[in-house]
Amino acid sequence: MEESVVVKRRGPSLAALLRWSGLALAAGGLVLAVATVLHPSRETPATILQAEVRLVAAHALSTLSYLLVLLGLPALYGAASVGMGRLGLVGSCWRSWVRCWSRFPATSGSWPRVLAAESPETIDAINRYPPEAALNGVAFAGFVVGFVGFGVAMARTASFPRPCGVLVAVGTLTQVVGFALAQLVSPAWWIVAILGSLALGAGLAWPGYRIWQRPAL
Repeated sequence: MEESVVVKRRGPSLAALLRWSGLALAAGGLVLAVATVLHPSRETPATILQAEVRLVAAHALSTLSYLLVLLGLPALYGAASVGMGRLGLVGSCWRSWVRCWSRFPATSGSWPRVLAAESPETIDAINRYPPEAALNGVAFAGFVVGFVGFGVAMARTASFPRPCGVLVAVGTLTQVVGFALAQLVSPAWWIVAILGSLALGAGLAWPGYRIWQRPAL
């Protein structure tokens, strides 16, 4: 007599995991935009002391947004992996790894407040320190290459509306350009970074919400 073994499924289903992953992506896109709006246009000793609460809140929300986006990217790539191909995979992995690695020095907004009050010149010295400058360069490169590549891959697939990918790619470039202009030209250019962040956040939240509504997308 043959015996049959019945294996019961434990834990959430794949559809449920995709659904919650999509919700995390949508929330991450929205939080990313809010973090950019709250962040001061420049981090000088004066602005750090004047906008301490905003700076700490922006750093905390920024870290939270990247955590949520990391949790949501598997659902996004999984829902359209065939159409996104290697470009989407490379963009997703590169962006995720670099941003995780580079976020650790910037997760706290409290130590700049101490330096700004006690030793303002130390902040400039840290920013000019070659390893710190290299880390910031890698972070920006990972941000741009990862998100732009992922946005292009999203725009090429039929699984999501084409504007989603366009918003991610264009929003990424706009945010970086706005950041650079705010630092090098005038703080008034920070509005460009905010607009780019809004576009990027919308480009991530849109497909995340669609996945949350229809995990079998």
